[in-house]
Amino acid sequence: MKVAIVGDSLTGKSTLLKVLTENNFSRGSGYFSGFGTFILEDPNLDFLAELYESKKKTLLHIDVYDFDGFGKLWKDDKKGEIKNELSGFEALLCVISDVQDEPLGSSFYDLEYKLLLTDLDFIEKRLEFLEKESHKRKVNEREIQLLEKLDAWLSSEKPLYLMEFSESENEIMRGYLFLSMLPQIFVFNRHETRVREELPQEILSKIQEHKFPFFVTSLEIEEELISVPASERIEILRSFGVEVSVKAGISNSIKDVMGITVFYTVGKSEARAWYVNRGATVREAAGKIHSDMERGFIRAEVIHIEDLKRAGSEKKARELGLYHLEGKEYIVNDGDVILIRFSV
Repeated sequence: MKVAIVGDSLTGKSTLLKVLTENNFSRGSGYFSGFGTFILEDPNLDFLAELYESKKKTLLHIDVYDFDGFGKLWKDDKKGEIKNELSGFEALLCVISDVQDEPLGSSFYDLEYKLLLTDLDFIEKRLEFLEKESHKRKVNEREIQLLEKLDAWLSSEKPLYLMEFSESENEIMRGYLFLSMLPQIFVFNRHETRVREELPQEILSKIQEHKFPFFVTSLEIEEELISVPASERIEILRSFGVEVSVKAGISNSIKDVMGITVFYTVGKSEARAWYVNRGATVREAAGKIHSDMERGFIRAEVIHIEDLKRAGSEKKARELGLYHLEGKEYIVNDGDVILIRFSV
């Protein structure tokens, strides 16, 4: 998984990278000023590792990049280049800030404008190209109709993330990269004296309309607390009005935003979190672990993490009949603990 931190200059993008990677990041080049690994917090995996006394614990991780294309490196004539630099990214962490005494609205709408404008620029150039090509050869009229539909939608200041597409439209869309199609998580980086203040209603309404998760914090404070134990860290943050650390908040919301399901395998040697796309079968999940497991899949023994927590032990869970055997078409649920039975 790969996400980009985006926002204007001096909003706290680099600080967010430090917080998410716990100051363990590398300097970048070009449009990317830094990159590192964000290890997601997961209390469920902590529980499993302790319950089974696992020697090793492997959490999910995300490659996170600090992207300057919408900040200091933004140029109107570089929109196509900026868009292409984000090819392969699966989500955006959008940093909005008033720490430089700029209104939150300025930071918010500036980023939104650049994202929509970048997509609009591509669509208009593509339509222009297809118009010229239509004089030489037959072009795909359905593609033109779709692009005109996208153009109208973006012109109404709505991201493509909110737009619904037919099956045939989705086939065409798969050949394109649109930045406003990428899922977004907003981090409002506020001065420590403003953290408790309500967000402007206009911004709040827009985010809720877009159904994007958001978090309000002071990244400066969070950076100062990187080396502080987690239990102490949250108490200090709460004293400033931050109820959830940005790292915990993003860890909790990223799976929903990216449309993935998290499942677990556990034993004495290792407790590990895995992910599959939402709606994946248990046989596909087996393939995530090892291709032999998918090829030789027989059945899976499954228990949900919450059932295991309530039972308190594997032995008690088995006595209560909470484990169940599932065939290859079983759809993996978020929080399933799975043991694959296979033969090769």
